[in-house]
Formats: sequence, structure tokens, C-alpha cells
Amino acid sequence: MKAIVSAAEMTRADKYTIDQGLSGELLMERAAQACVDELMPHLGQREHIAVFCGGGNNGGDGFAMARILHQSGFKVHVHYLKDEVKDEAAHHFKILCESNCPRNLIDHTRGFEIPSTVTWIIDALVGVGLKSALKGPVIELIHQINQHRAPVLSVDMPSGLCADHGELMGEHVVARLTVTFQTLKFAHVITPACLACGDIVTRDIGIRFPDSHQQKAFALQRTDYHRDPRPPNSHKGTFGSLAVVGGFPGMEGAANLTAMAALRFGAGKVTIMSPHPGSGRFHHDSVMTGSEKRLDAFSAVVIGPGLSRGQLAQEWLANTTLGRARVVWDADGLALLANRPKDRGRQFVVTPHPGEAAQLLGLQGQEIQARRLASSHALRQMFPDTWIVLKGFRTIISAPDGSIYVCTPGNAALATAGSGDVLAGMIGAMLAQSECATQDAVLLSVLRHALSAEHWLEQHADHAMLAEDIVEDLKRLI
Repeated sequence: MKAIVSAAEMTRADKYTIDQGLSGELLMERAAQACVDELMPHLGQREHIAVFCGGGNNGGDGFAMARILHQSGFKVHVHYLKDEVKDEAAHHFKILCESNCPRNLIDHTRGFEIPSTVTWIIDALVGVGLKSALKGPVIELIHQINQHRAPVLSVDMPSGLCADHGELMGEHVVARLTVTFQTLKFAHVITPACLACGDIVTRDIGIRFPDSHQQKAFALQRTDYHRDPRPPNSHKGTFGSLAVVGGFPGMEGAANLTAMAALRFGAGKVTIMSPHPGSGRFHHDSVMTGSEKRLDAFSAVVIGPGLSRGQLAQEWLANTTLGRARVVWDADGLALLANRPKDRGRQFVVTPHPGEAAQLLGLQGQEIQARRLASSHALRQMFPDTWIVLKGFRTIISAPDGSIYVCTPGNAALATAGSGDVLAGMIGAMLAQSECATQDAVLLSVLRHALSAEHWLEQHADHAMLAEDIVEDLKRLI
């Protein structure tokens, strides 16, 4: 996992590092060199690099970058917004001036246009400290940067994005490459803001966090997935029994997908519980069916795939006894959870997609997508003891203790009917195994689900994957 921090946490780490004896000027020099190192493989011999600098620390990184590139023999022009530069940035501006690197103060009253000969743009206008939408002449400059043919490297954060969430506050730079320092910030990994960052590289420049720092947000990486082999003396009972409550008439396929995914992901036994257990659409020999409403005997339960929201489903679920089973609420089950107030204090796993989250919160789906982190926090308020899995590109997982996990693998191949049913079955399978912590069940399932889409794109079109292909991929060794 990679750490994710807020702007305030990063500021405290900067101050702590400086207090420990590493100067701000040196940190700025290291940041600039890290950006240059990442840019170099993209540069040819006849580059024309335009460096745009603000008046703060981000601008100071840009001044130092421009000097290094100029001294390396590249054609560099620095364009800066303010003639008053302070603190460490002023130090690097002074050295830039002594290097005779071409530079100019942008005079918006006379107009400014980025030369057509520019082949790379360095965005060092505003860093991670931005809290509100940009205003004034910088907006026109950002328009020009985004419309220019040259690719953009953003220093730390594309200008106009807030580091503390994934929301778009207004005009912002759209980068080809973002180089950030020490740790990721929320805007680097959460949509829609992360889509403006391009490729993201995190570089260690020596910033250290104080011992009192408590890491509460993490980005899941491909390498985080690991499952130990099964004990040689195990049997099906070792891996628990899972009930899938759903598969009502006309929606048996959803329950089938959940059940088969659970078996593929290691559940010992899986039973679909439905008022019509004899339906011919429950066709997998490995899956049992039943109509028993007492689920006490099961290790875990998934409620919702193909459940429907009709009167029959409400009545059937109202009389269902969960006992001490570990429960995943998914799909239609989420809409019916509100009718079971006695269960809302338990530690469940809920897995809404944006539309379902919108219904739970009384919002529109586009509002959830625009404010995904805030929506996850709102769901946490609604279900304080529950693991929240807000599905979608860059699925956000919120733990009962307030920790946040963002799944960075995955792609649009997962945007297919039944994909969520498969994920619910995977989580249920792991919960059914009594030795498995809820955290592992949720994180590993979400990550493995996303990796199936990564595998798919290695040989197929992203629009062609079916939910059955995700189940099939679970056979694959990782």
C-alpha cells in the first residue's frame, strides 16, 4: 500500500523535516531535481520548454527546475505571475536570475500567448495548498496550457486541484505527467480529479513525518494482493458456508454469479436462498438452493443479488434471521436495509454503486461521482460500524475506524452487468472463512476483482468483458 495524506499533513511533515535540520531550500532543490529526472527520458535534443511559476513554494520548484534544465543545455523560458517571490522560492529565483535563463513576468494587461514552438510545459503555478477555485488572470493562462499541443508536467499537483479530495473546484491544468513528493495526496487517486493528473510518479526527497503521525489513508496496489495456500489437512467445512439471499423470479442470474464467484474465491459451501429454490435457472451443480429463512447456521450471508424490492422481497427478508453470520448487503438488499433498524448497528459490509449510494443519501448519481470521497464519508455517518465499499473507478473503501483505502488497479472493463454481484460473492466467500479478518476480506476481494480487469485488457477489448469472465479469471494464479 502507498500512503495518502492531506495538504495539512504534508505541511506538518515539511515543517518537521526542516526543524530536523534539512533546509527548505535543499528540499526545493531535491524536488526540482526529481522532476527533471522524470522528465529527462521524454526529452530530445531540440526541446523548447516553457516553465510557468507561481509565487509560492510550487513556483520555487519551477524556478529550480528551469535552472537545472537551462544548465543542461535545453532551451528554457520561465514565465512567472508575480514579481514578489518570498522565502525559499526567492532563493531559487535569485539563482535562476544569475544563470541568465530567459524569463519574463506575465503582463496580463498586454496579453500573453504560449509560443507555438514550445514542446513541453512545466506547470508550477499552484501546489497542494489550494483550498478554493482559482480566480483572475491565471484562468486564461490555464486555458492556454490545456489547449496547447505540448504535453504538461505538473509539479506536485496539477494547478487548480485541491489535494484533499477528488472534486473539481473549477479550472485546472490537465497534465500528462505529475511528479509528487514523498506521498500521494487524495486528488492523485480519487476521481474525477485524478483523471487530470496523467501518469503519477511519487519521489522520495527526504521529507519525514513526525512520530505522532497516524496514517489513515492508503492506495491499494497490485502487489498488495496475496493469499496463503490452504492447509493440507483442510476440508470444505474449513472454509465456511455462505448463503446468498436473492435470485427472485427473473433475476436468478445475479444470485448465480454471486454464488459461483464465492465458490471460485474459496467458500467451502454456497447455498442460494430464494422463495423459488427449484427454479431451473439455478443450474450450477456446485451450488445448493433452499428457502430456509433462518440463516444462523451459515458463516456468512450475502443479501441482495437478484432480491428485488417488491413486497414479496420485503416480507421474506423481514422474517429472515441472520444470527451471528457476517453479512454483505449488496444491490437490492441495500434499499431494504433501512427496514431492518435492529441490524444497522452491526458490523456489516455494504457495497453500493454510485446509483445505490445516491438513493441511500437522497442525492443524484452525478453528485456521488463528483464528490466520491465526501459521499463515502456521508455513508460512514449513515452506517457508522460498517465497512463501506463505494464501487466505481477507483473504488473507495471506508473502514469503521475511519481509515480510507482507494483501489488504484481496475479499468472500464468492469463496467458490465453482474460485476458487482461477483464482488459481493468474493467478499462473502472470505467472510465465510472464520479466520479471515473483515479488513482482509474486503480489501483483498476488491483488489482481486480489479485485477481481473487488468488481466482482461492484456488480450481483449475493454468493452467485451462479461461478469462470467471475472469469475473465470479467479482461477488464475497471481
